Amino acid sequence: MRVLETERLLLKPIEAEDLNFLMELRWNADVVEHIIHNPISSRTQQHWYENIMKSGDLVLSIFYKDEKDKTKTKLIGTIGLYEFNYRHQRATLKSMRILPEYQGKNIGLEATDLLMDYGFNVLNLNKICCDLFEDNVARLKGLVKLGFKKEGTLRKHYFHNGKFKDAAIYSLLRTDYNKIKK
Repeated sequence: MRVLETERLLLKPIEAEDLNFLMELRWNADVVEHIIHNPISSRTQQHWYENIMKSGDLVLSIFYKDEKDKTKTKLIGTIGLYEFNYRHQRATLKSMRILPEYQGKNIGLEATDLLMDYGFNVLNLNKICCDLFEDNVARLKGLVKLGFKKEGTLRKHYFHNGKFKDAAIYSLLRTDYNKIKK
């Protein structure tokens, strides 16, 4: 897979040296407040990484380019496409994690848009799905801005921080994405 790039961001496949950073993200209370998956041990994460390398899932590290020197970058998060079904030409958007100091700057929106473009126009996907906590308002607004449509709600679907939470199911079709991009 090639590196994906915008003026501010660089997205590239996660590497073994990114795992310590990912562990910090997974344990950061501000980051995982709206993340479906719970923190894991370093051993479990190593198994996860080994499985990702074999599975064909696309997990990308998000690097932020230095404003003065664009050749310098800082690892600030992750994003991924999982559960590829090439027969039906679809995948699931997951694993959006960004350091708190970079949140609120449309970085998640920019990274998602870049990944959607790659998914639709390079991988030839027809549909990209996403499920997330229904109370993750900022992420929901970003998805809608990119053209995602709500398909439904899974009631009390996840147990998170001691309570059951609803999951919102969203999807984006290639035809809708390309209309928005024209």
